[in-house]
This record gives sequence, C-alpha cells and structure tokens, in this order.
Amino acid sequence: MFQMKRKMLPALAIATTIAGFSGAALAADQWVVDANESEIEFTGTQLGAAFEGKFESFEADIVFSPDDLAGSSVEVLIDIASVNTSNGDRDSQIVSPDWFDAAQWPTAKFATKSFSEIAPGKYEAVADLTIRDVTREVILPFDLEIEGNKAEAEGTVTINRTDFGVGQGQWQDTSQVGDAVTIKIEIEAMRP
Repeated sequence: MFQMKRKMLPALAIATTIAGFSGAALAADQWVVDANESEIEFTGTQLGAAFEGKFESFEADIVFSPDDLAGSSVEVLIDIASVNTSNGDRDSQIVSPDWFDAAQWPTAKFATKSFSEIAPGKYEAVADLTIRDVTREVILPFDLEIEGNKAEAEGTVTINRTDFGVGQGQWQDTSQVGDAVTIKIEIEAMRP
C-alpha cells in the first residue's frame, strides 16, 4: 500500500475515488500516486450554505489498465482524522462520535468491484464505500488521461451521509447539515 499525506481540505470520502490509470499494456499496471498533486475533496451544506473540505491523508493501492478492466482494482483507505474544512470547530465535530466517530472507525474505505468504459477516456467504477462500518455500493464516473507513464484521473460522486450513519442523534435531521455530500477526486499517478 502506498501512503499519501496531504495538506488540508475537507472531507467525505469516499469516496471516493481513486480509480483509474493505465497504458497500452495487456495486463493491469501498478500505479503510484503523486501525493503533492492528488486530492480527495468534498462539498456539503450547513445552514443552507455550501462548505468545502478535504482529507489530507489517505493510502491508495491502484492496479489499472483499460486493456484489462477485469484485472484492475483500486483500494483507498482515508484517514478520517485528517479532515480539513478550514474551520476548527467543524473539523472537531466531524471526527466526533455523532459524525464519523474517528476514534472507533478511523478510516473510510473505497474498494472497487468492477470497471467499465463508457466512452473514450471516460470510465465508471462500481465500488463498495465503507464509512462508520456501514458499506454501500457507489458508482464513480471518472475521466482518465494518460501520457507516457503519467496518468491523471478526475471523478465526482454524490452520496447521502445518513446512508452511512454520519450524523447521529439530533444530526440525523438534515435541516441544519444537508444529507447530500459530493466527493471529488483528482489523482495523478506514475508507473514505477
């Protein structure tokens, strides 16, 4: 597994999504993520206003080739405590027991089950996303560009936080903190 430490931006992962890299090989290739150029970001709403965040630390194990989608796989482990929304009070709430409960469930996991090509340079990853020990299937569409040994992928997926038990007690009510969370991934990777 490749560990990647990142600066700051908020949160929800997942998600999401680090999915795709390759070249013209006949078998899936191993890829190493460039930590300085890769991010897992998210957008949520609080009192009707949008806020952004990211997870600054995550590990990614990526094996991918457009020529071998069946042999491709991506697994991402996101360090929940690395969340950064540029608001200390909100960040401390996000890791609390009412939200992600990072003490009990310190990581979120994104693990692909299959890939499909929907157009040249455009793919979909079907994956299991696990947050707070709750697993739901998500579909992550992503764009992929490969130049030589370098790959860049961008994708976005929207999830409902309450599907994963994020927001317990009074926070199950979505009138203050919205249910929908959009997760965006921007990944740069190289073949070793």
